[in-house]
Amino acid sequence: MKKDYNILIAGVGGQGNLVCGRILSEAALQIDLRPVAGETFGASRRGGAVLTHLRISNRDKGPLMPKGSADLILGMEPLEALRASIEYAGQQTVAVISTAIVETPRSLSDADEYPPIDSIVKSLRSICGEVIVLNPVDSLENSGGLRLLNSYMLGAMSVLKEVPLSKDDIRSAIAMTLRNPELNLAAFDAGAADALKLSH
Repeated sequence: MKKDYNILIAGVGGQGNLVCGRILSEAALQIDLRPVAGETFGASRRGGAVLTHLRISNRDKGPLMPKGSADLILGMEPLEALRASIEYAGQQTVAVISTAIVETPRSLSDADEYPPIDSIVKSLRSICGEVIVLNPVDSLENSGGLRLLNSYMLGAMSVLKEVPLSKDDIRSAIAMTLRNPELNLAAFDAGAADALKLSH
């Protein structure tokens, strides 16, 4: 590995951020890399912001990446992806984001208005070097729904050239780590296919 690689998974409680971190860590260990993961949590377990830091290297690293150093932001929820990007992204960052919104208690009560997706994407493009925007709803409709979003997003990131983990590495880690691997691998393949369509 020529350089360390920093992945930030941004979402809300209940979306499977920590599971994504666990799968990617397992994939890195399978090819003799040294992953280290750290998490920061919002105020509530389900519905609060969750950031999972994953640093992949040939040597031991601290669990939380420095500000502005994310190589990849995996945005499980669009607004949380933007919030994470403001602190951790730069022009080296590729952001892969889902457009599936998770309303917060404040937006549901009309205390805050959820911004339009177009505005979120525009802001992300002003911060990150590349932004890949995916709508997982249709692809996951017949394969288990948004509860498989984490596997779908892992599939999407697996086709990026810069990621030090291959598609096969991540698939193998899903099969080893998750119950119902068939459903999760189908979602993974759907995410990979959708991301490839956008890159052509």
